[in-house]
This record gives sequence, structure tokens and C-alpha cells, in this order.
Amino acid sequence: MELKTMKNARTLTMSMRQPAEKMEQTLKKLIEERDNDAIIKFLESHSSNENDGYRSSVLQLTVLNDPETLHSILTWGKEKSLTPATGGDVCQEENNPILVACQQDYRRCMGYLYQHGYRMKEVKEKVDYEEDDQVKQFLRFQAASNIHYLSLEFTEHQVLQNEDKATELGPDEIKHLEKIDPIRKVFEIMEHADHNMEDFQGSSELKDNYNFIKKKLEAFTGGILTQCRGMHEVKTILDHNPDDDDDDELDDAYTNWQEALFTGHKDIVSHPNFQQYLWRKMTGDGSINTEIPFKFLTDIPNLGSTTKSRMKRVLWNIKNFPLTILTFLFCYPFVVLADFLRKGDILFVNPKALEARRLKEIENDMENQQTENESSPQGCFDYFRKRMHIPLFRMIPYLFTKVTYLILLFVSIWHKGHSMLEPNFQEQILLSITFIISISYLVDDTVQLFRTKVFNSFWNYFSLLTHLLLVGGAVLIYVSYQFSPSGTNLADLSGNSAENVRLALFSFGAGMEFFSVMQWLTLLETTGPMVLCVLHAIKDALRMVSIYIVLFVAHSIAFISLYKPFHPDPTNTTQQLNTTYVLAKNANALKSQRGLISTLFWRIIASAGPEMVNIKNTMDPTDDFSLEFSHLMGLVLWGIYQIIVYVLMLNLLIAVMNTSYSELWQNAQRESKYHKSKFLAKFLEPLEIFPVPFRWIYYLARAVYACKKEKKDPIKQDKKKYFWLLRELILNKQEAEYEKSDDDKMNDLKMDIFNELRKINKPK
Repeated sequence: MELKTMKNARTLTMSMRQPAEKMEQTLKKLIEERDNDAIIKFLESHSSNENDGYRSSVLQLTVLNDPETLHSILTWGKEKSLTPATGGDVCQEENNPILVACQQDYRRCMGYLYQHGYRMKEVKEKVDYEEDDQVKQFLRFQAASNIHYLSLEFTEHQVLQNEDKATELGPDEIKHLEKIDPIRKVFEIMEHADHNMEDFQGSSELKDNYNFIKKKLEAFTGGILTQCRGMHEVKTILDHNPDDDDDDELDDAYTNWQEALFTGHKDIVSHPNFQQYLWRKMTGDGSINTEIPFKFLTDIPNLGSTTKSRMKRVLWNIKNFPLTILTFLFCYPFVVLADFLRKGDILFVNPKALEARRLKEIENDMENQQTENESSPQGCFDYFRKRMHIPLFRMIPYLFTKVTYLILLFVSIWHKGHSMLEPNFQEQILLSITFIISISYLVDDTVQLFRTKVFNSFWNYFSLLTHLLLVGGAVLIYVSYQFSPSGTNLADLSGNSAENVRLALFSFGAGMEFFSVMQWLTLLETTGPMVLCVLHAIKDALRMVSIYIVLFVAHSIAFISLYKPFHPDPTNTTQQLNTTYVLAKNANALKSQRGLISTLFWRIIASAGPEMVNIKNTMDPTDDFSLEFSHLMGLVLWGIYQIIVYVLMLNLLIAVMNTSYSELWQNAQRESKYHKSKFLAKFLEPLEIFPVPFRWIYYLARAVYACKKEKKDPIKQDKKKYFWLLRELILNKQEAEYEKSDDDKMNDLKMDIFNELRKINKPK
């Protein structure tokens, strides 16, 4: 009975499945024929399965990239309330047609689907990407990173469809627009790409694919900058900060330009508009005084334009370098301290923001019919505020204090005494000043590691290590001075003594401090690319250290074992006299493990002949060296070691460096602009108004400002202006791409027609 029941159920299931499969095949055939009316007629004739047929049609037409037929079916589905926009179809993620369109970059299909309410599942956290199936993870990432879809989300937003740009945006509308801001989403997706390339689940095999998508995303942001029609538009795009709630310069969140710079998007940073924007910020948005002394020198006839420009630059430096240093040393600290009695905001509110505050207060005073205004312009404070908020002027005290510190460090080392344990009074004063500055740098380096808005590059960690060695070595040297006998000379002490070990640490730190000057050379157009090439070559050499270590250890073990019989035995003084075979005269270094290791190490950079490992038969004075088996194996091992280490590895290292140099030199301008921008960007922070060792003034001023900061209605960014401008630039970019695509298609068509005509006219 049970078997009969199961058989009947199976028969019923098969009878129900067959019409469905037949319907699916018929629909598929109609879709392949691209007959819009026939497809719609077929769907209407199967009203019981109308929803399933509609879903299948939309998905298949998307896969076939047939936007015309897809548009007809979507329009019919809208009339029947089958689309997501009308509350009908709710697709699963794996059967979502817009996911397919995004993966294959079918832009017209994507546009029609988005218009009718199809959306992709939003990826909220990085964890959503962490799957075991790395291929599936990449396909989802590829769809989520589709530039056209990101643009559609923003440009087709309902709020931005209103032609009246004067309409105010509510807080919820601004919040949602911030959420779908394509520039911010591009930065977030590129961060996901970096995360996926460096995980532990094998997705690094797809690193090139992720990197290709990153390049496209960077090109998208660069294309938006290209569409800007002036620096005011570039400034609006790059200055945008979604979390900015006031007008001072103490924001914790990144602006768009900081996000691009500090997350390493070199193509965006090296864009001409970005570089021009950054330079304008360095000059205080063009507020810098360009007047130069001795201007008549630039009016000399027969001078080329390049020479005149260089002369103007030199004359400007002659004027502003001493003026800035004098105002910094003798005016800035006193002005800041005097400002504590006012609002304490001179370091944190730039002149433009202050002017906006004053205008707002004047408007409020007029509304309240008040005549007194506490925020009236004050010449002295306004003058110094303007100079302090020109980042280019901040570089001058920084360079001045750094050079002064290097001179003090050099003089501290170059004193005439033979022992650093007994400096005279003048040297003690000099060493004390240098030590205090070194401690200031060490404290600042430590603080920088924990600041949120700091990009910690190689130079940050290098500086921290340098000042650790300097301060640590100096402290230990001072302790040694206190407890060492009078008249102690370091040359009389062992190299392993605590005094000399501490001196070695200090010496390395001093050398590293002077090496850090290399960072300044990245600012120069002529030396910047070469400095980067040198640093990349050093990195290549460090990457090969592990290979050298393996080769060195392997051959050292073999040599120690092979030549162990020839090591002298301290307990047997007659061993050397009674030995038949001894090391040759030039091979004495192999008699000890220390000498053997030293010999093998220096062969890495310089080759040597076989006499270094020869073994001589003392019974045969005519034989220069023995060729017996074990003795010959020593020569063979010596030759193999030198061929591998000196010939192969050295040439491989040169080839790797040459490859890195060639790759870097091809993008020399991009790399140089990026590293230069990274160096200049730190002077845009008010922190750099007072460089080390004057940094304590800044922190004191910040504490005072935090206490005195008025809790009034903040003057926020005009985010509405940013959103409308961004939409306009994206649409202009898409239009330019479509025109270029149409031109390319037309050129291809012309070329095909020309080739066909040439074939027809070709004589047989």
C-alpha cells in the first residue's frame, strides 16, 4: 500500500513538472528570437505563472544583454505591478538580474533595471566579504564595485531629481546622500580590495583582479576631477567632509583629499587638479603675499622667462625666510599667549572662517538691534593669524629647527676631547641642549603613532627608532659618566664594555638622523624620483636577505664540518707538528670557526681564489695543494659557493633592482608627486605652526581653546552645493564617455566598410 502511494506521488510530481519545463523552454525560445509582443502575449496567456515567467524573462534578457526587449518587458511588468518599484518582484541575491548586469557591466540593462526598482544587496561591513569561496567573494565584490551602478544610486536619487537647486535638504536626506556618495563608496570599496588581497584564505591569488578594479575606481575619481571647470569646483569636491560639524581645523574625520592621500591612491593624488588644489592650500588659498624685494633685477633685458621665474623665487625666499624665522621666534609665542586672554582660537580658526563668523555675528547683531560687536577686526592678531595659517610659512620654522638640531648634533660629536665621558662645561651645555631637543622629538614621534589623522609612513617609524637610539644612548652615556673613574678614555675600554656599547647606539642614531635628510630631497623635482629609486633598491636588497642567510648558513655548516680536522686542538700542542696535511698559508683563516665565517661572509661582495681553501701535503714539498677526494671537495664547495653567492645572487640582486628601478621610473612623476604631497600635507595641520621643540605651545593652546570654545550654532559646510556639483560632474563624465564610445563605434564601422570596399575592389 505504501509503495503504491509513493508511486502515485512520484507520478503526480512528474506530471506537474513537465508542463513547467515545457513552458520554460517555450519562453526561452521566444526570448532568443527577441520578439517583444510574442513574449508578452505568452506571459499573459500563462497568468497562473505570470510572476515566475516575468522573473525568468528579465533574468534571461539581462544575461543576453538585450536592453530593448528588456525595457519592453519591464514596462509591461510595471503595468502588471510585477516590478520591485511597484511592490512585486523581490529577487534573491543569486537570481538578481541587476547583479548580473553589474558583473558584466551591461550599462543600459543596468539603467532600465534600476529605473524599475532593482537593487543590489548592500554590503555594510567587511565581514560580509569574508567567505570560504574566494571566487564567489570576488564576483560579489566585482558587482558591488561597478562604477555605473554606484553613479546610478547617487544621480537617480529622488532628492536630486528636483530641478530647483535652491530647495533645502533635510537632515535625513543629507544623511542618506552621504551614505550613497560615490566618491566615499569608492574609497570604501578600495579599502575592501586591499583587505581581500591580504587575507589568509587564498584570495591573494586574485590580487591582480582586485588591483585592476582598484585602478578603474581611481580612474573614476580622477575623471570627476577632470570634469571640474575651475579650482572652486575642485575645492568643493576635495574639501568635503561628511562628519564635519564646525569650521575650525580640528576635525578628526578625513576630507576627500585626505582620504585619497592617506590611503595611498596615487593616481588620484597625482592628478593635475589635485596637485594644484594642494598647492593653493599650501599658499593659504592664494592669500600669500607675492611681493618681492629688488624687483628691478627681474626687469633686466634679454633674460629668459625661466630665469626670471627662478630669480623671483630666490628673491621671495630672501625676503620671507628671515622674516618668518624672526616672527616665529620673537612674535608667535607671545601672540598665542596673549590670545589666551581672548578666545584662544588663533591657531585653530583660519582667517576665512573667522570672517564668516564675524559676518554671522553682525547679522545676529542687526537682528537683535545691537551696536557693539566683540568680533571686530583687530589688526595685530589678524596679521599673525593670516601668517600662521599659510602652510608654506610653517615649513620655514620646521626646516630652521631641523637644521639647527643637526648642527648641534654634529658639533656635539665633533668636539676635541678623546673621551665623551669627560666633556668640559661648554660641551656639557651643548650636549644638554641637544639632549633636550632629542627628547622632544622622541615624545613627538610617540604621540604621532597614536594620532588618528596621521599617515604613518616609513619615515615616521624611522624617526622613532632614530630618536630612541639617540636618547637611549645619551642617557646611558651620562650614567656611565657619573659612575666611571676620572680620566677614563673610551679607547682603553673593551669594545664590549657598557660605555662603548652605549656610544655605538648613540653613533648609529646620529647617523640615522642625518640620513633622514633624504626625505627633504623628495620635494625637489630633480632629485625626488632618484631618492625613491634608491629607497626601492634598498627594499629589494632587504627582501633578498633571507635567501642570503639560507645560502650562508648552509655553506657555513658544510665548511665547518669539512675543515674541522684542521682546526687546532688547544689540548694537543704537538698536533700541528705531526700532521701530514695542513691548511695552506693563505687558508689560515679557516683554522677557526670565526675566521671561516668571516671569510664566507665577505665573499658575498668580493670573490677570492682557491688558495683560501687549499690543503697542503707536508710530506710532498713539490705539491702546492692536495687534490685528494675530501680535499678536492673543499675546492669544489668553495667554487660552488662563490658561483652562487657572488655571481648568481649578486647579478640577480642587480637585475631585481634594475627591474624595480625601471618600473618606478616609468611612473616616476606619479610616485614623486605622491610622496611630495604626503610630505607637504602634514604642514596643513595647525600642529606644525610650532615644530619640535616648541610643540608644547600648541598643546597648551589646544587645551585653552577646548575650554573657551563657544557652543554656538556651528558654521557647517554647504553640503547641498557639494551634492549638486557631484551629480553634475558625474553626468558630464558619463556623457563624455558615451560620446567617445559612439565615436569609437563610428570609426570602427568606417574602418570595416573601408576594408570591405578594398576587398571588393582588389583585382582577382
